[in-house]
Amino acid sequence: MKAVILAGGFGTRLRPISSTRPKPMVPVLGKPNLQYILESLERIPEIDEVILSVHYMRGEIREFIHEKMADYPKSIRFVNDPMPLETGGALKNIEDYVGDDFLVIYGDVFTNFDYRELIKAHEANAGLITVAVTKVYDPERYGVVETDEEGKVTHFEEKPKRPKTNLVDAGIYMVNKKILEAIPKGKEVYFEREVLPKYVATGDVYTYKIPREYYWVDLGTPDDLFYAHQIALDQIAKDNGYYTIKEGAEVPEDVEIQGPVYIDEGAKIGHGVKIKAYTYIGPNTVIEDRAYIKRSILIGNDVIKETAEIKDSILGEGVVIGKNVILKENAVAGDYAKVYDNLVIYGAKILPWKKVEEYEAYIRIKLDPTKVRPGITPDRCPLGLPECIYKKFKAIAGEKPPCDECIENQWLF
Repeated sequence: MKAVILAGGFGTRLRPISSTRPKPMVPVLGKPNLQYILESLERIPEIDEVILSVHYMRGEIREFIHEKMADYPKSIRFVNDPMPLETGGALKNIEDYVGDDFLVIYGDVFTNFDYRELIKAHEANAGLITVAVTKVYDPERYGVVETDEEGKVTHFEEKPKRPKTNLVDAGIYMVNKKILEAIPKGKEVYFEREVLPKYVATGDVYTYKIPREYYWVDLGTPDDLFYAHQIALDQIAKDNGYYTIKEGAEVPEDVEIQGPVYIDEGAKIGHGVKIKAYTYIGPNTVIEDRAYIKRSILIGNDVIKETAEIKDSILGEGVVIGKNVILKENAVAGDYAKVYDNLVIYGAKILPWKKVEEYEAYIRIKLDPTKVRPGITPDRCPLGLPECIYKKFKAIAGEKPPCDECIENQWLF
């Protein structure tokens, strides 16, 4: 049996972290998510070959497989999408390489689910598609699934505004090759929006509910990446204690650690540093004296200078944070960005290689819509934002008052 990993997406909601790496290569505790998936597939004897459907930054994935997974015991085949084909088009593109039934996994799914359970469930029902489903708190972000008592899907809707249930498509499927016949080759086709509903209507789609003992995270946003790290750190804390310090890391005795915390190999921590819960410090990161880190992800090779404060933030690879900098409230810095001394940044997304040298306005702020509506918008920002940023907000308000998401996405500096 073949396992297909869809690894060609752009990962736009994860930018700037995904600006320099394909989404399946986004790491959790220093290990790319793709590696977690491959290691899970390695334990399934029914799987004899893994097919990687790739497009965006496929060279990065090839390099990782050839360098880091050279000893992988199963065959790995690369299938390039010539253009963005979306999930359905990508499956059509691998049609010549799969048998009657095959396993499909989205490359941004972080889970410890045993895929063998889905394979057995598919063999036991009469459907053409078996969808792994799970319950979530925010179902409007996903494909919502309604089923009958036998587990047959009676209704499926992608990202509904008013979901009737919190049971959602987990991005893991068993698929019969027959469904590929109706998908046009070389065209963008959404599996969730165009293919699944068609077979739901014919009664050919069943579900398998992921048991509660397994975790599942869709690595779609920075918040999801935080959640994945939280789960992984909690799991390690159960087995190995509340903090992990890998071999070669230098941690003085006066460093204050409140777990769960993971300090990877080669990291160098200065004196008087405070590291609070749910922090991951990647390999070869340098943290100078009296810095403060809380619920943050430092992917690796970062430099945090003395007395800097990082809270609820994600740093890509090779980021430099200057002295006395405060970075907080879900700020995300892309690879090799540099923030100069004495700056305060709230909730910004800093593009890779960007140098933040001055108070560039930053900030994810909740503006009062009554103060930025067309016709009554004051010339100067009532919140004191610099003029260049306020003009952007006024432009947005020309169509509708800016929401938090609009404002956040405007600020990729």
